[in-house]
Amino acid sequence: MKKISKQFLKQATGIWALLIRNSKFKVGFSIVLAISLIGIVGPFLTPDPLKYNYEERGLPPLTRGHLLGTTDPWGQDLFAQLCTGIRNSLFVGIVGGGLGTLIAVLVGALGPYKGGLADDIANFITNVVMVFPVYPALLILSAAVGREGRSVLLVATLIALTSWPWAARTIRSQVLSLREREFVNLAKLSGMRSRDIVLKEVLPNMMAYVTMVFVLLVGGAMLAETGISLLGVGPIPQFHITLGSMLYNCMTNPVRSWRDIWWWYIPPGVVLTLLLSAIFIMHAGMDEVFNPRLRKV
Repeated sequence: MKKISKQFLKQATGIWALLIRNSKFKVGFSIVLAISLIGIVGPFLTPDPLKYNYEERGLPPLTRGHLLGTTDPWGQDLFAQLCTGIRNSLFVGIVGGGLGTLIAVLVGALGPYKGGLADDIANFITNVVMVFPVYPALLILSAAVGREGRSVLLVATLIALTSWPWAARTIRSQVLSLREREFVNLAKLSGMRSRDIVLKEVLPNMMAYVTMVFVLLVGGAMLAETGISLLGVGPIPQFHITLGSMLYNCMTNPVRSWRDIWWWYIPPGVVLTLLLSAIFIMHAGMDEVFNPRLRKV
């Protein structure tokens, strides 16, 4: 296990060294890092984002010490909510993307490498999940959980359970190609077990591709959370603030039209757009580095 960990660490170091030279990746990563720092540090420097303050409700930006103003009718500090929303949305993206990638690797790599019944079962599971459109399936699962149970972690898990099939399909094609390579055949001839061949030979050579899959799934998870939050079946807005729930609270404000409280929906909308754009810019940079057809000579 220690040898496998060292091998993966070596691969990760090499991948990072290649990526950091790409201008698109650096731009996207810098934006994601800057916004992430706001989400990590901000909640420790701002007031309670859920605290009601009816005397200061509906204040515009830069009023009474509120950088982005306050909500209406609850008087909650919007900058504090934005910081917490960034943190929770990133949590959904990383957990949802990480679990989705793990499932995709397990189903897409182990099944086809073993072949036979294992591959048939993996294909059957992938096809069954792929039959259901992602958003309807996610809406049904989220609604079935009930309002009280929809935490950030649970929503991230539900997103992961519905987002992995396409990744498993593409990983499967990579494994089918790699298992015919000479280094895999040599490992078989040396008597190495199938599990060890997958862990020591196949997966390390797929790490760059799996990293790209993870980046895409992170962006997709954040987008999915925003979508279901806008439909009212995301994390409970009163207890779990995300960028999506901030937009939902603004659009369902019982006192004033969302058009009249622009300072409520523009900041989370801009931050969400920047985050998703930066993630896909990172992916474009990774594609340039790892795709031979796009690689600059």
